[in-house]
Amino acid sequence: MEEDLRLLTGGRGEEEEIPAHITSPTIVINEAWACVKEVAQNALEAYLYYCKNHSYPHSYLLGLDILITGKIDPNNKNKVIDIRPTILEGPCCNSYPACPGFFSKRLYLQLKASGYPVDKVNYPVNPNLILDKLVDAFQFLWEKEGKAGKPVIGVFTRPYSESEEETAHLEVIKAFKRRGFETLRITPEEKPYVKEGRIWVGTIPVDMCYRRIERIHVPVFYGEKLAKSIIEDTPNTYWINPWKIDDLRSKTIEERAFREWERWSGKTISRPVTLLPEEITTDKIKEMLSEGGYVHKLWNSTGGKGVFLHVYLPSVENIYSQLYRRFDGRHMILITEESLPNYLKEIENLSVDATVQQLRTIDARKLSEEKRLVYDTRINVLFNARKGEWEFISGISRCVPCGENIENGNSLLTNVSSGAELAPLVMGESKEEVKEFTFGPLLSALMEGKKEVYF
Repeated sequence: MEEDLRLLTGGRGEEEEIPAHITSPTIVINEAWACVKEVAQNALEAYLYYCKNHSYPHSYLLGLDILITGKIDPNNKNKVIDIRPTILEGPCCNSYPACPGFFSKRLYLQLKASGYPVDKVNYPVNPNLILDKLVDAFQFLWEKEGKAGKPVIGVFTRPYSESEEETAHLEVIKAFKRRGFETLRITPEEKPYVKEGRIWVGTIPVDMCYRRIERIHVPVFYGEKLAKSIIEDTPNTYWINPWKIDDLRSKTIEERAFREWERWSGKTISRPVTLLPEEITTDKIKEMLSEGGYVHKLWNSTGGKGVFLHVYLPSVENIYSQLYRRFDGRHMILITEESLPNYLKEIENLSVDATVQQLRTIDARKLSEEKRLVYDTRINVLFNARKGEWEFISGISRCVPCGENIENGNSLLTNVSSGAELAPLVMGESKEEVKEFTFGPLLSALMEGKKEVYF
C-alpha cells in the first residue's frame, strides 16, 4: 500500500491537510549550514551550562528557530549589513521539539517524489531514520540507568480532538511498537493517574515518557489537580524532556542563560540585540526603532501568540518594499514618523515579563515579481548520551508568502498562526554542485562569504 505523505491536522475523523510549500524548499547547505550549526551548538552549550549551574535536569530533545537575517545600514537605506544566522527562539524557550520525525520525513518524501534532487545533500540524519534515533535514545538511557529489557513507553500529549499533531503522535507510537516496546497513548481519554511516583494508564505503570505538550497547557487539558500531580509527583517515570525544564521557556530566562555562558566561555551566541525587562527604556526603544524596530515577546507566548513586531517605516520601507512587496501582517504594528511621539508615550510605563529584541531583516526568496517567500528553519536536536553531544536530527521550514496580492501573510513572523505554510528543509553538506537550488539574497550572500548586500 502506498504511504500517505500528507501532513494532517485535527482529531480522528476531523483531519484536514496542512498546506506544504513543496515547490520552494528551504536550502541550508555547505557554508551556510556550517554557520547555522555553529550558532546552534553555542546556544546548546549555553543551555547545558545553565542547567548544570542551576540544578535543572536537561531535556534530551530540543528545538531551535534559526533565521538568516541582516541589519539595515543606518547610513544607507539600500544596504543590508551584518548578514548571519540568528537564533530567535530556543533552546531554553523551546523545551520540546515540534514533530521531530513525522513532518520532516513526509516533507522529504514529498520532495523526493516530486523529482527534486533532494538526495544530492547529506543530511546529518536521513529523514527516514529520525524516529529510529528517538527509539535508540530511549533504550540507551534505560540501559544507562542499569535497567534490563525494554521499558514501557508513554507518549503524552493533549486531547486528540485539539491536537495539531495527531498523525505525528501516532507515528511515534508506531515506531516504538515496531521495535518491540510496549507503548501507551496518553491523553485525557485514557484517564491517566499518578501512583507510586509514576504516571499510570489502566493497570500499567509507565517507565519512560516522551511528552508532546508544554507545561503551561497541561492544566488546560488535564485539570489543575491531575496536572499538578503529573508534573510534580512522577519522579519514577523517566521523562526524556523533563517538566522542570519548562520553567526555562521564558525569553527573559533564556537571555540570562546566554549571557551567563558568554561571560564564562568568552564566546558569543548569534542573536538579535535583546533587552531584559529592567533594561527597557524609552531611549532604548527609540534606538531600536531607528534601526528598523523590535519584537516584543511575552514570557508565555507560544505559537506566535503574544509576539508582535513593532516596525518603524521610515527605517525599513525601501528595503522591505523590495524584499516583501507589501507588509501589513496580523502581528505587526506599523509606526510612522507622525505617530512616533504618541507611540512612545504609550510605552513609557511598560512593565511585563517580556523581552524586547531588535527587529532584523529576514531573508525572502523571490518566487515571481508579485510574490516573495519569507522562511525560517526549525531544527530539532537530540542529545546523544552515549557520545555526550548533540545531534541534529531533523528540521522543517515555516514560510510566509508575501506580496501585493497576498492577504494572509506579510507579517514576517513565520509561524502557523500568522499564515505560515510548512516547507521542506534541506540541510547538510552537498555531495556535488547543485544548480537546481535557489536562495534568497541574504542567504546567497552568506554562502558566498559576504556579510552585506545592496538593493
